[in-house]
Amino acid sequence: MRVLVPLAAVTAAAVLFGVAAEPDKGPAEEVRADALAAFVKGQKDKVVVVDFWATWCAPCVKNFPHLVGLHEKYSDKGLVCVGVSLDKQGPAEEYSRDKVSAFLKGKKAGFKNVILADPDADEGKLAEAFGKGAGIPFVVVFDKAGRRAWDSESSRTKDADLAARVEAVVKEQLAR
Repeated sequence: MRVLVPLAAVTAAAVLFGVAAEPDKGPAEEVRADALAAFVKGQKDKVVVVDFWATWCAPCVKNFPHLVGLHEKYSDKGLVCVGVSLDKQGPAEEYSRDKVSAFLKGKKAGFKNVILADPDADEGKLAEAFGKGAGIPFVVVFDKAGRRAWDSESSRTKDADLAARVEAVVKEQLAR
């Protein structure tokens, strides 16, 4: 006797066990800072790049394709990329989960992408776990031991130099 399992149940199980369909399909998941920090911490022996961005941030949109390129170039060498949308920090009437998902799909962002569910409430946790201050774009790189190796704010990297600097840090961390 065959048992048909509803697609929703299969999808839920896949998400729970870390197996998912292609990451650039469907809406980005909304998460809190604790879940994001736990995900990053769980990437054992991997270099992790976390990019905080928003669709309403012109420098973020300009730099986002570089994150996609890093993923394509280095994911098979031990790099994990995570895109974190801060679109909910913008005007509430302009936030759209579908808009964020369409942006990600259009950029072919085939890595983990999330929308921070409550950026204002999680401000302190973001500062503690990621070193994030007030501005975006903000990029942080974690080494293979899960320690913060570099971030764009403390290094005072200008937006125009961000892509090249992040790639240099990623190369350095992967070589260790």
